[in-house]
Amino acid sequence: MKIAPARYGLLLTGIAGLSLAGVFYKLTSAPILAVVAWRMLIGALVMAPVAFLMRRARGSASPLSNADIAWSAAGGAFFCADLVLWAVSLRYTSVASAALFVSTDPIYVAALAALLFRERPSPLALAGILVAVAGIAVVGAADLHLSGRALEGDALALAAALAETAYLLVGRHVRQRVDAPRYVLIVYATCAACGWLVVLLAGVNAHMSTHDMVMATAVALSATAIGHTLVSLSLGYMPAALVSVTFLAQPILAALFALAFLHQPVPPLTIAGGLTALAGIGIVAFANERSTPAASTSAP
Repeated sequence: MKIAPARYGLLLTGIAGLSLAGVFYKLTSAPILAVVAWRMLIGALVMAPVAFLMRRARGSASPLSNADIAWSAAGGAFFCADLVLWAVSLRYTSVASAALFVSTDPIYVAALAALLFRERPSPLALAGILVAVAGIAVVGAADLHLSGRALEGDALALAAALAETAYLLVGRHVRQRVDAPRYVLIVYATCAACGWLVVLLAGVNAHMSTHDMVMATAVALSATAIGHTLVSLSLGYMPAALVSVTFLAQPILAALFALAFLHQPVPPLTIAGGLTALAGIGIVAFANERSTPAASTSAP
């Protein structure tokens, strides 16, 4: 299948939009849970009319079953957990490390497939996991040298990757029957509701300064409206394996944006470990796509 160069540009633009999220979060001073909640709400409000117009363009569709609604809502809850855990991790660790650790979802996919579905990882996937774990260990050691609390942030980013894996697996299951616009609406509505529920239960003050509100809006526009939307569209006309491998550019772009806008340097040991980990993650992602039948997926 020949893919027009402009479509590669759209995919990379989407990944760049996702990569900017860490910079905007780092530039806020409000409680991070409040920033994430506002980001979710703004993202849902922005995407609702887009999804509605997409739904109208597609014409009539069969009603959603209660099971599909429930699974879509579960995807939104996992998505919320992913966003919250990763945003909180940025309070402890660098943008580069957080972006790297949250990109480990292909490893979780292989592990969960083995545990839940008794699908033994291929030798290629096992080799990739070993390479990725070695790289992650190097990055963790570098972060420990910088600050003990950085490891807390790394652990939170790894937890975010697990939540992201659950979100993606639910999405694969639901999108076999539910069209993207309706799935997007349910996921974002649930995500926003869960985000504000966390704020209320934690007793966090959701009032934010104009500056912080601008940053929350910037995250919603760059990561949600541009990032997730363009990546979702790319899944419609590009092989999933190609999109997965291209996603490996996200931690690299995030580190470059942090260096440019936050003057946050990346130590040589972190660079070495990060590149090693990304190579391993890329091998696992490629092996996963080779062993998994094509499925309709979407990260709204």
